[in-house]
Amino acid sequence: MFLLTVAELSAGQPLPDSISLEVTDIEWHPGQSRRAEVILTDSTGEKIRFIDYDGANLTVDWTLGHRYRISRCGVQKGRGEIKVHLASSTKTRVTPLGNTQTTQLLVLGDTHVGRDKHPGSGFEETINPREAFKTAVHYGVQEDVEAVVHAGDIFHGSADNNDAEYIDTHIFAPLAAADIPFYYVSGNHSSEPGDDLLTRRTGPLVTTLTTTGTPLNSHVRLFGINHHANGDLPWKTLTFPETVDESVSILLLHQTLKQLTADNSQAVDLARIAHRFPDQFDYVFSGHHHDAAKDTWEEIPVQYTGAAEQMSTNNDPIDRVAWLITIENTAVTSDRYNIP
Repeated sequence: MFLLTVAELSAGQPLPDSISLEVTDIEWHPGQSRRAEVILTDSTGEKIRFIDYDGANLTVDWTLGHRYRISRCGVQKGRGEIKVHLASSTKTRVTPLGNTQTTQLLVLGDTHVGRDKHPGSGFEETINPREAFKTAVHYGVQEDVEAVVHAGDIFHGSADNNDAEYIDTHIFAPLAAADIPFYYVSGNHSSEPGDDLLTRRTGPLVTTLTTTGTPLNSHVRLFGINHHANGDLPWKTLTFPETVDESVSILLLHQTLKQLTADNSQAVDLARIAHRFPDQFDYVFSGHHHDAAKDTWEEIPVQYTGAAEQMSTNNDPIDRVAWLITIENTAVTSDRYNIP
């Protein structure tokens, strides 16, 4: 979901919604009207002070490094580098979230909306990428994921205005209603109506991932590299931030990868990408290959997402799938969702 941040708060106004914060400093004042003054940070690292008044009758055992969900309190003008602070009352609610940071994402790729025939010769069945995409996203909404992440080829070249309207109505509108953002990298297939829709929806809901990285929350950052033909990435200009604050970094591509398809002359070597990133990626996903596959390289899980509809021409393929990704602290796990 979209996370409320300190920058969105206005002094003199009530807290508009609950806000999740992490404790970085505590000053206890036993026996005084201010039981404690707590410094916390939001998902962007912005600081805020919480005044725990004795009269609010809170029984919170504030703990460094732990996260809390706070609601129903006033926003007042702060001092110094802390622009605003939260003032507790008898209406204030504080829910401990512990020190385990858990994030869930839905990752999928190669939806190819606009295609209606299996790409393989000899395959006669009709396929329905729109319905498969819709079903996968509906599952993500049910699971209350924090984001849906697409590894490229959202639209096929044959996608028309009806296809774009369907995706806007059945994908983006439900995600907007659930406050679930959609992140993606561009693949090697697209259509003008599809591109127009993505441009129109670009903003808080729909975001293209880049090598700058997009913070999903306070501990997960998503990076992306759009497809480049023949694996010719712009190596001379391919750069990443020198430092990142988040503890988990996930990379999305739409390429053939040497680490999963070693005998392909157009495969991208992840070592050349990792060399440019001062930290370490905790998981790498790539679209482009319609048959899902996974391996480990340099202790990093590397995975082809596979197609969201039956499109692989391999024997016994893993396609018509999406992936529920669970990030707990720094551990990232991937569970297959077979799209019914």
